[in-house]
Amino acid sequence: MEAIGPVLILFSLPLIFRLVPPNRFFGLRVPAALRDRSLWYDVNAAHARHLLALGGVLVLLEFVLPQALRIWTLRVTATIGLVAVVVNDWRAANRWERERRTGFRTITANRRLKP
Repeated sequence: MEAIGPVLILFSLPLIFRLVPPNRFFGLRVPAALRDRSLWYDVNAAHARHLLALGGVLVLLEFVLPQALRIWTLRVTATIGLVAVVVNDWRAANRWERERRTGFRTITANRRLKP
């Protein structure tokens, strides 16, 4: 379990540098990103930055936590962090696709366009 932080860091680097083309095996493979090549690179670069941050937090926790708490804390942090990152980035991918398709940002009830 202690290796998940460094693994996340290593797997995020090719995506940050936009070296991975659209595929069905590596990266955030959500339908919105698979439909548009440029959106693929943008979504996966953002996703990889979030994974890099989560990996950094996990590596930091490995050095800070006492042995008795380390495994369970890393397990819970990694699980909650991965779920949060995937859900957040999936929603962002859908929003970015919608914005690119319509050509402008969606206006919610709480925000209004300023002239």
